[in-house]
Amino acid sequence: MSTFEVTSELYSEAEFCSTDSDAVSKFTFTYPNQTKQLSTTTTRTAEADKSCNGTLIERDMREQTNGSDIDESESESESGDDVDIEAELNDDCYVPVSFDQPGKLQSSIEVDKDGDLLVARLRKGVIEIEHRKSTLLNMVGLQIWRGALLLADYILHNERKFRNSHILELGSGVGLTSIVASMYAREVICTDIDIGGLLGLIRDNIQRNVHLSNPTCRMSVSELDFKVSYQDYPQTLKSQLQSVQYVLAADVIYDDDITEAFVRTLVSLLLELPKLKAIYIALEKRYVFTLEDMDSVAPCYDYFLRCFQKRNNRFGINRWKLINVCMNFPRYFDYDKVKDLVLLKICHASK
Repeated sequence: MSTFEVTSELYSEAEFCSTDSDAVSKFTFTYPNQTKQLSTTTTRTAEADKSCNGTLIERDMREQTNGSDIDESESESESGDDVDIEAELNDDCYVPVSFDQPGKLQSSIEVDKDGDLLVARLRKGVIEIEHRKSTLLNMVGLQIWRGALLLADYILHNERKFRNSHILELGSGVGLTSIVASMYAREVICTDIDIGGLLGLIRDNIQRNVHLSNPTCRMSVSELDFKVSYQDYPQTLKSQLQSVQYVLAADVIYDDDITEAFVRTLVSLLLELPKLKAIYIALEKRYVFTLEDMDSVAPCYDYFLRCFQKRNNRFGINRWKLINVCMNFPRYFDYDKVKDLVLLKICHASK
């Protein structure tokens, strides 16, 4: 067990009021439907295509393994009863729109019948989250990290994909990403280990933001430890997981032992969940300089790639695809979208 404290850099960017150890932060976001209305003429350009190519994941995997099945961008369709396939593909291909430059949001100037300029006003929302500002390493789930906000951005931008879907979040932390998912989903299952009152904190945060959720969405909180095998899950949880279509995980890759257990959990879910379409993993690469490599490397990220590829190619054939999702979707939350943020997608190779 670690005896030193870890603090997320995110807290310098969030508005919060705090006690000595706890804080309630207000995370402001822009509703995505207005962004899409304001950029109706936006199309996929050669420049946008170029931004999806030459990404690091393919190079990383070539350096570590041979014969890996990795795509550079998310471009394949995912069939589903409640998803518009063509719209779903387009959602991943929009030209980036920056909220730091609001003047570029409008595709054209519009005036009313009196000739007065029509000003589009972006509708804002606020998510209030109780969390810790710093914790021991084994309790980092009580903090909020950038990966959770990146994954929340992706959900907001792809609302049609996740609308009326059944979602499982692994390592939910304090529940921010699950709360965003509940705005569109039919069911959200929040899971984490029950340490430091974490599950109770998730329930409190869900209740704090219940007004944001889709009224028909069912939200539940369950314990799920990566180190516990799927066969040992409670029967009620296993039954609930049978409807899951999407699995989400943000910033759960920071320790080698946990990473190995996380990969085992992913493999179990890919094998056991009949309706599972995709797993989305958001993380921030954290670089260190090593004498062995004589370079700055991201050891946790690299270790995850090796663990997954070892499991994926266990029988001499890649059963799943690991895809680096294009990062050209807008930033709906107010945070620093640093270049080291990564969004990965895992799906069955046959899809």
